[in-house]
Amino acid sequence: MGCSVVFSLGIAAVVPMTTDIIVGSAPPEKAGAASGISETGTELGGALGIALLGSVGIAVYRNRVADALPAGLPPGAPEAARDTLGGAVGVADRLPGPLGAELLDASREAFTQALQLTAAASAALAAGTAVVVLVLLRDVGANPAAEDRGDTAEEATIPAKPGPPGS
Repeated sequence: MGCSVVFSLGIAAVVPMTTDIIVGSAPPEKAGAASGISETGTELGGALGIALLGSVGIAVYRNRVADALPAGLPPGAPEAARDTLGGAVGVADRLPGPLGAELLDASREAFTQALQLTAAASAALAAGTAVVVLVLLRDVGANPAAEDRGDTAEEATIPAKPGPPGS
């Protein structure tokens, strides 16, 4: 739960900023297309990230649980236990006491190791991405259009007061 809150707080700051950089760098007549490309990139990146990290997680789980399966499992049980943690729990429920507990412990340990490795890989990717962004965007200002005109940040955000009518 706590990790989800930290993740959400971090992403809440990043997504609007990246969209602003992308849309702000496009000419006004292309802003809609830039926004669409930005959204498509976000969705594609999220889907690819889930697919790749999920593949790493399931590969680690299957490898670790295969090495830790107890002897004496009935036919079909090892395959079900290797497929998913849910499959292992289902098989363990149908096995006699100690054998079921042993399978459950092995599958839970394999799942925990897979989750830890996937979380570490995800953190490393996020840190690497942060470094790349810092290097590539170090010269990007908060409002490039204002900088082009020579305005200060305050002048760019405060609308000019209209003059008297007829001026």
